[in-house]
Amino acid sequence: MTRVILMAAASAFCLAGAHAGEPVSFTDLDLNADGYVSETEFVGWKTASGEMTETEALAAFVMIDTDASGLITSDEMDAAMSKADEASDTVEDVLSDDM
Repeated sequence: MTRVILMAAASAFCLAGAHAGEPVSFTDLDLNADGYVSETEFVGWKTASGEMTETEALAAFVMIDTDASGLITSDEMDAAMSKADEASDTVEDVLSDDM
C-alpha cells in the first residue's frame, strides 16, 4: 500500500521533464511571460503529449497551487519539484528494497 501511495505522489508532482524527457523551466511554461503559470498553460503543457489527461493535469495543478490563487508561482513550482525529487527517491528506495 505504501508503494502505491508513494508512486502516486511521485506521478502527481512529476514536473521535471518536458515532452521528450528534457528539463522544462518555469519561463518555458509561462507562455505569456506574466510571472505565473496559469491553469491553461499548465494543462496545455501536460496534455499536449498525452502525458496526462486533462483531469489528471487539473488535479496536479490544484496540488501545486498551494495558495489556491489559480496561478502557479515559481516558488510553488520549485516546492513541487522538490517534493517530486523526494518522492522519486523514496519510490526508488522502496522498489530496490523489494528486489
